[in-house]
Amino acid sequence: MKIKAIIAVKEGMVNQEVTNMLSMLKEHFELFSIQDLPYVKKVDSYKVIESENISSAITIGGDGTLLGLSRYLPEYVEVIGINMGGRGVLAQIEKDRLGEFIEDYLSKNYIIEKRMRLKAKISDLETVNVLNEFYIQRANFNQTPIFFINVENIVNIKEKMDGLIISTPSGSTGYNYSNRGPVVEQDLELMILNPVMPLKVLPVIIVKPYNINIQVSSHAYIVADGQLRYEVLPGETITIYKGDYLSLVKLKSSTSQINKILK
Repeated sequence: MKIKAIIAVKEGMVNQEVTNMLSMLKEHFELFSIQDLPYVKKVDSYKVIESENISSAITIGGDGTLLGLSRYLPEYVEVIGINMGGRGVLAQIEKDRLGEFIEDYLSKNYIIEKRMRLKAKISDLETVNVLNEFYIQRANFNQTPIFFINVENIVNIKEKMDGLIISTPSGSTGYNYSNRGPVVEQDLELMILNPVMPLKVLPVIIVKPYNINIQVSSHAYIVADGQLRYEVLPGETITIYKGDYLSLVKLKSSTSQINKILK
């Protein structure tokens, strides 16, 4: 019996190589996608995950493709990221090892990493789950806004800054790292608060997965995993909190996420 899987391919990457990979996958997986792909049943929405009892998700591309699909996935869906040549911090299955990986997957010779995700509420609007980070950025570049940050009354900050990154352990190697934030092990339970261009020097703060309440004095945006953007009006409260986990498939021989960025 074939395994039911939702699949996403990086935009513009459906070439002969990818077609051959889909042909290989269809021998063992019943494939569904919202994209038009060879050997794949096209569907209208991600509601098919529940209606068809889909248990696996496959991405072909890089980390961005995996992030894009992962926000629609419940915790019980196992996520397989096939890397097409980039660094592949999250998409860890190398394309040249696809046949070997399929054998390992069918024989249960792999591990599942439970990756912490975040969600946010902007007044009454709830966002998607994010695997890497939320980035709150000013919308008006004529003035630097004041950020009011409260973490369960453990941390209280009122300071002018360009933005604020709130990162998961998985996201510590992403935008947080580019902003000189710390890299942490991916199975830890924590949140990283990394100020972007504050008017005075502020430390990066690492906390347990508390509720974080943030207000910005002027028009702002909150960006989810670098892909989705939500508007934040002056004085609106943003509450960031721990979301559902993501179940990421790894080969037992995979290189650690930290070692990949140090190469």
